[in-house]
Amino acid sequence: MRGMVRALALMFMLASGGWAEMITRGPILIHTEADLYGIAQGFGTVDSPFILEGFRIDAAGEPFGILVANLSRPLILRNLEVYGASVAAIRILNAQYITIENVVVRGSAAGILIGGGRTITIRKTRVSECQNGIRLMFSEGITLTEVEVEKAEVGIWFQGTTRATLKGSKIQKCGLGLLLELGSVGNLVAGNAFLGNHVHAYSAGGNAFDDGAIGNFWEGFEALDKNGDGIVDEPYFIGPDKDRFPLAAAP
Repeated sequence: MRGMVRALALMFMLASGGWAEMITRGPILIHTEADLYGIAQGFGTVDSPFILEGFRIDAAGEPFGILVANLSRPLILRNLEVYGASVAAIRILNAQYITIENVVVRGSAAGILIGGGRTITIRKTRVSECQNGIRLMFSEGITLTEVEVEKAEVGIWFQGTTRATLKGSKIQKCGLGLLLELGSVGNLVAGNAFLGNHVHAYSAGGNAFDDGAIGNFWEGFEALDKNGDGIVDEPYFIGPDKDRFPLAAAP
């Protein structure tokens, strides 16, 4: 019966033009798969993941704009705008196989807050004017690409997070651009631009800030690139870790 209701809702959405225009609404709280019925496309499989898109979500001071808890089925959050949350615009808790893409997050205590996450991708997403931009807590296998974080006290914050990758992203105008602590080891940070932060980054150790050929651009680092190969000739230190191949220009 639930499957029939979900299928009919999906058919109605597609027949009425899909998700062409954003719909403004309040928070979306997903505690079980059933909470996605009627608002998401797809069936939660690898070939047909749940897709939640086309909403402008005003949390209006509530704790979360979007909450996804205890979900182990593939879910894509895309083409969304989320703001006004007192805890986090997007909160992922003990969930896996989540993709966040083409999302704008602003004006919340935390932009994206992930705890106990596994196999999560954040891409082509912008977070601005949040106390903490993106915070990953005790998670693993998180991939961040083409992410922009600006005007946060801490731009991207890893706590107890392993096997995460941050590439092709821009962290700017933050108090502390990137922080890796509390056992956050085995993470890769490469091909990013750190611009106009009070402190660009700090790592407690055990992380890679280049991929063996390309590191990151650290605005204000004045070491020379004598041979003009685009790689600065001196390493850039991030706590006990270092970027061996800092970029001479922002990627």
